[in-house]
Amino acid sequence: MTSATTPRHVIATSYERFASLQARASSPTYERLALSVHDDERAITFLSTLPPGKTQPNLLFGVMRWHDVSVQDPAAALAWLHQNHDTVRAELLARATQTNEAARCAVLLPALAQLAARTDGPLALIEVGASAGLCLLYDAWRYRYTHPNGTAHVLEAPSSPVELRCSIDGPVPLPTAVPDIAWRAGLDLDPLDPHDEDVQRWLQCLVWPEHTDRADRLRAGLAVAAQNPALVRRGDMTRDLAPLLDEARRQLDAAAGAGRGAVIVTHSAALVYADPDQRRGIVETIAEHGAHRLGAEGSTVLPEVQQQLPAGVEAGGRFVVSLDGVPLALADPHGLQLSWLSSGVALNADSPR
Repeated sequence: MTSATTPRHVIATSYERFASLQARASSPTYERLALSVHDDERAITFLSTLPPGKTQPNLLFGVMRWHDVSVQDPAAALAWLHQNHDTVRAELLARATQTNEAARCAVLLPALAQLAARTDGPLALIEVGASAGLCLLYDAWRYRYTHPNGTAHVLEAPSSPVELRCSIDGPVPLPTAVPDIAWRAGLDLDPLDPHDEDVQRWLQCLVWPEHTDRADRLRAGLAVAAQNPALVRRGDMTRDLAPLLDEARRQLDAAAGAGRGAVIVTHSAALVYADPDQRRGIVETIAEHGAHRLGAEGSTVLPEVQQQLPAGVEAGGRFVVSLDGVPLALADPHGLQLSWLSSGVALNADSPR
């Protein structure tokens, strides 16, 4: 057993917050199961023997589904957990919540396009926590943004079998096209091969039970990625980002000419897995290399972004979309909805910070 463990009260609180802020109204199955884990002292005690980062609900529930446990029946799921501690421990330590939700492209694309429009050239794109690389393939999907009145703004990609549907409100700067991406690469501790059947099954296990549209989209998206995979390098975003930023700049200069275009680092539900000091280091590394940072994270992940939300705006269970530390929008964690902030304005493209 590793010496680093997680306090019981931290685990209990995380399951209660997951139930109330994330699963409620999105997955009744996971809401019930998370509350059952919260109330089960044996489950909390078992989870408290695991290191930080290995106790989160999505990971535990994904492992249960990998073993064909009925997560719809909390009592049966907990009984299986108590009978299989060794198996569960091994799986939790070996696996990660590498959810690869292509629909997150839809909530990042408006800001990405806004940045591209202000630069004299294409983009070089890096994603940290890239998993199987689906969120690097912005130009592989169709997009349908639906206004509150029901009218739609569509970006066509005729050859794509995947349409990303996102409801919007507020002054979203809807793009007229997907920006030109001259070079792209991901960084992940354990890159996933979209061809691999076990990878495909594990990613499906991470999709919440009621989210059948997400499961279908993932299946189709992995098929697209298998035909034209994005480059995803094995590495740690806290240590290996700087050389990739240097490579991105070289590739961009070769494609567009020195000084043209922009290097941008994207992340969605990725920085949450780094500690606060590591997050600050990542942000500083990006700025030191003259690159931009576009992210969608929980509101508590980057306090300096949360503090800039307009008075009276509460993120709740939504992600905050930010560009170079400036909050632009609130988004559904799975990319299905985007609310643009009236005060949200992108920074000058020449001045990342």
